[in-house]
Amino acid sequence: MMTLLATDGVMGLQICKDKDAKPRKWEYVPSIKGAYIVNLGDLLERWSNGLFKSTLHRVLGNGQDRYSIPFFVKPSHDCLVECLPTCQSEKNPPKYPAIKCSAYLTQRYDESHVDLSIYGKQTQERSL
Repeated sequence: MMTLLATDGVMGLQICKDKDAKPRKWEYVPSIKGAYIVNLGDLLERWSNGLFKSTLHRVLGNGQDRYSIPFFVKPSHDCLVECLPTCQSEKNPPKYPAIKCSAYLTQRYDESHVDLSIYGKQTQERSL
């Protein structure tokens, strides 16, 4: 839902303000001493019906050691994530279906990670 990020002053974090734009425009997030970076996540975008947009981000190395301490804020796994009543209307119906947090996190994990089991199958096939 949200990440709070303490950084060490070394640049590296970039955000894309318009994740649907082609090509994407990336810009560095300044590191301000004593401040936290707040990164909004996809669950908050779902809850708010798109009122608050999740932040597409990446980190680029620049040859310097970089340390950051993220604190991830998320609901319990049993929480039903659905559009908040104050974020919908007759003219603005919910854009996303309701989903249990655990199911959503599993879905996102599966979408963003490679299925490594295919490598074991390829190795087995070559040895036959």
